[in-house]
Amino acid sequence: MKFSETIAKMKGEHTLLLCHDQADSDAIGAAYALARYIGGDVGVPQAVATHTHRLIEELELPVVIAPDTTSYLHVVVVDAASPVQLRESMPERFWFVDHHPQNDLQQLALGGLYDPVSSTCQLVYRLLKELDAPLDRKTGLALAAGIMTDTINFHKGDAEAFRTFGEILDTCGLTHEEIQSLYMADERRDRGAICQAAIQAERHEMDGYHVMVTEIGSNIPTFAARALFDLGADVSVVGYARGEEVEIRMYIRQELSIKHKLDAAAVFRTVDGMDQGIVWGYSLFAGYRAKGDLKILLQNIVKAFEKRLRS
Repeated sequence: MKFSETIAKMKGEHTLLLCHDQADSDAIGAAYALARYIGGDVGVPQAVATHTHRLIEELELPVVIAPDTTSYLHVVVVDAASPVQLRESMPERFWFVDHHPQNDLQQLALGGLYDPVSSTCQLVYRLLKELDAPLDRKTGLALAAGIMTDTINFHKGDAEAFRTFGEILDTCGLTHEEIQSLYMADERRDRGAICQAAIQAERHEMDGYHVMVTEIGSNIPTFAARALFDLGADVSVVGYARGEEVEIRMYIRQELSIKHKLDAAAVFRTVDGMDQGIVWGYSLFAGYRAKGDLKILLQNIVKAFEKRLRS
């Protein structure tokens, strides 16, 4: 049975569309679009990402925090690659839709749709097309926002991402500017934070590779790490602290990963002091969340790379 047929059978039944914690626009957009078709709830383990607030307001979407997954007949996990991203909301039985290069949920799921394309919203768009589901303006807005943000405003992305984005705009009577306007206020503030983080970044050269490490004052370490990576860093590490809570994100260039047999998530798991936190990711990207001293953790990450690249 096609997964689209499975989704069709859920229509009208008590269903949860469960996003990863700190759900971004791709997760929220994909979950919203499926929820509109099925008639289900959208939930997150603890919180949504700050930059999604405007999109959620525009969609008039109620988000269930820490949902009781056992109370639903069906759970569809959306845009998550690892059980740790679902925290205490990890369901026992679930379906999934995801696009990440590595996914640890596939073997645990009842089934689903997996394809490592540029965004999960592309996959949901495929499902809705297969089902001949009508796309209203809000559904189009949700899907387009997810594609635009996961391609970093189309700084990267596969051909399907560009094609799907255009089809959505055309079908739903939307413009690129309308999607961008959801993020303009945040982007202005965030650009300043990213610029400041880049200015303050420490650059370490190891075996001819550039490792850049910095802190950022806004809770957007993933965007900042990607920005440093796009500037030319072979390894970009960005940390954010709020009280005792620490968030760290890291990108590793593929050439470096292959040459030194590095896996970003595995590196985080072996760094001194990072064994007590939550780590997720794959070979070229890793995320970390815990309570701790950010400055010490960043120093320990540098030491870990010195050991691997200078040995």
